[in-house]
Order: sequence, then structure tokens, then C-alpha cells
Amino acid sequence: MLDRFFEWSFQRKANKLFKRSEIKMSIRNKKHDPVSRPAHYNNGKVECIEYIKQQLGSEFPSYLEGSAIKYIHRHRMKDANIQDLQKAKWYIDKLIEHYENL
Repeated sequence: MLDRFFEWSFQRKANKLFKRSEIKMSIRNKKHDPVSRPAHYNNGKVECIEYIKQQLGSEFPSYLEGSAIKYIHRHRMKDANIQDLQKAKWYIDKLIEHYENL
């Protein structure tokens, strides 16, 4: 009986590890896009920007505008200045999309 318990316990742990590795593999297999879909913003079922939109409600456009301003302001201070300008554009595009969908 003890052998069955150990076998069951081992199988359960193996299944959990397998599921975790499947999730990690699916995250790794997605094309990395540091501007439109940064991996650290998409590590779950809800994308970060959608959660922010839900939480801020009518203040969401101000968040988008502020984020664009932030990236435009600091692009000269970083080696990845083009990437920061692309991020600013991404937030401006989201702001345009928001107003088009009103």
C-alpha cells in the first residue's frame, strides 16, 4: 500500500512539473516583441494593458498619454532610444484606438 502511495505521489508531482514546463515552453515559443508584447507583460491570462484599462476606467486615456510622454521624454537618455520612441508610438496608437472605439 505504501508503494502505491509513493507511486501516486510521484506521478502527481511529475504531472505538475510537466504542466509547468509546458507553460514555460509556450511563453518562450512566442515571438519576443519588446515594444508590442513584452514577455514580462504577458505572463498570465490577462495582458497587463487590459488590466490597467479595467482598473482605470475613464482615466485610461490619461494613462496612455502619460506613458507616451514618458517614453518621448527619456528616449535621448538611453541607448535603446529608437525602442523608446516605438513604445511612445505604441501608446499613442492605443490612445487613437481608444477614441476611435468610443
